[in-house]
Amino acid sequence: MQLVQDDVLGPIDFLAVAFPNGRVTGGGFKRLMDLVERDIIRVLDLEFIVKSTDGVVRKMELESIEHDSDVDVATWQDAESGLLDESDVEVIAADLAPGSVAGIVVYENMWAVPLISAIDQSGARIIGEGRVAGDDVLAAIGVSGVA
Repeated sequence: MQLVQDDVLGPIDFLAVAFPNGRVTGGGFKRLMDLVERDIIRVLDLEFIVKSTDGVVRKMELESIEHDSDVDVATWQDAESGLLDESDVEVIAADLAPGSVAGIVVYENMWAVPLISAIDQSGARIIGEGRVAGDDVLAAIGVSGVA
């Protein structure tokens, strides 16, 4: 019995990662690829924005940004879904320090697809979804220094 249906999507999330020195490092890319290879996530979009020292923001291709030699640029070249628009870039750029680079990855949580399919097939339906911020979790469990 196949639980995964072609028309079922897992939850879609994004992460924006700042590289304060303007150089993209490779450690996160290795972990990202591991998640993709294990079918835990599917990368839908991977975009980079650069904020110049005078505050000008622009999108750039990864191969045009200074990056560590272990960053496999070719692997990520086709990761562009169009889900990120100019307003998304503006929101992320507002928190980006001048002279920095941000990588934005939009991904589908593939681990959830069989669960969602099973729920659909059972006649039940999902009536809500969301994300609890990490800081809120830490505050709720009483980790000091978190507001």
